[in-house]
Amino acid sequence: MATHDDRVAGFQEAIAQAPGIQLVTIQPANSERALGLTVMENLLTSYPDLNAVFATSDQMALGAMEGVAAQRPGGKFFVVGFDAGKEAVRAVKSGAISAVIAQYPANMGKQAVEAAIKTIRGETVAKVIDTGTKLVTRENADEFLK
Repeated sequence: MATHDDRVAGFQEAIAQAPGIQLVTIQPANSERALGLTVMENLLTSYPDLNAVFATSDQMALGAMEGVAAQRPGGKFFVVGFDAGKEAVRAVKSGAISAVIAQYPANMGKQAVEAAIKTIRGETVAKVIDTGTKLVTRENADEFLK
């Protein structure tokens, strides 16, 4: 799916500039929580020194969280997800997930309609339209639970 591919590409671009972070693998979990759990269990077995995972959807992050909790209870492990649904934000607030990236669906819809109108009028539309994101952490989780 293009959305996940773009998220992975952005993640890879960002960590390429971060000293000390090594990408060991990319594994699909198809936005499925159960598959995210299975993938996480396999990663923890294959990479015993692994200490962080980025999931391109909340469901995969929640599955990864369950795998970490089962295999490394109480250990320091970073799980970061994407979408900021209520369950994932509650997991961030509790400390079970380190962070999630939130999008702004209302802004996405508004800008999509504006772009469609421009297209109908024959106006130029930007190839990429940034609709905004925000990192949700324990400190600001309540803002996203309203």
